[in-house]
Amino acid sequence: MLKILYFGKLGELTQLREERVDVPNDINTIEALKSWLNTRHDLDCALSHPSIKTMIDQKLVHTNESIEGAQEIGFLPPVGGG
Repeated sequence: MLKILYFGKLGELTQLREERVDVPNDINTIEALKSWLNTRHDLDCALSHPSIKTMIDQKLVHTNESIEGAQEIGFLPPVGGG
């Protein structure tokens, strides 16, 4: 079971801050997971936007990495401020 964390606006869109999911066996990369979650939560590809940062087990990743063996995935939208 994989723990998924949704930060900021993504938490509002999913109406979840976190969830635990059994990911299908054919979902084994970040991009595949994003696509699956976009469909699962009807997010209109929000997770696939280039500004969304991804963390695997609390480590920021910048490429379409494998999620095999991961315990936690976090999705972080850009943070505004001023």
